[in-house]
Amino acid sequence: MDKKIHISKTDLSDFHKDAFGFRPRGIYQEWWTEDELEAEYQYLSNVCEENRIMEEAKHHQALLDFNKLIEETISYGASDRKTAIRWLLQGEEIDVNWSQDVEHFFWNHGLSWEKINEFKKLV
Repeated sequence: MDKKIHISKTDLSDFHKDAFGFRPRGIYQEWWTEDELEAEYQYLSNVCEENRIMEEAKHHQALLDFNKLIEETISYGASDRKTAIRWLLQGEEIDVNWSQDVEHFFWNHGLSWEKINEFKKLV
């Protein structure tokens, strides 16, 4: 015997926001059955998983592109990765003493937070 998990409309509203970036307006009606709510929950779960996969691919490509930019900067005369990153920051007039500016620079290049923290260590 399967035990059903109660799914509230509030939980679905939160999950909808995770999936699509905004809360739904009035789509979770009072007359929805538990099975319909569970089907919607599964649908939103699938959307979130697809979003995660796309986001991961986007961050992976951004990392490849940023590493290519670093290598190009080294080919222009930077002695190493650290120098190349410093030059890139200076080129955009980023003050390395302001952590948020440095984070924003890396975020603008599409890097994930994990990679941003890795690169910040080189600054």
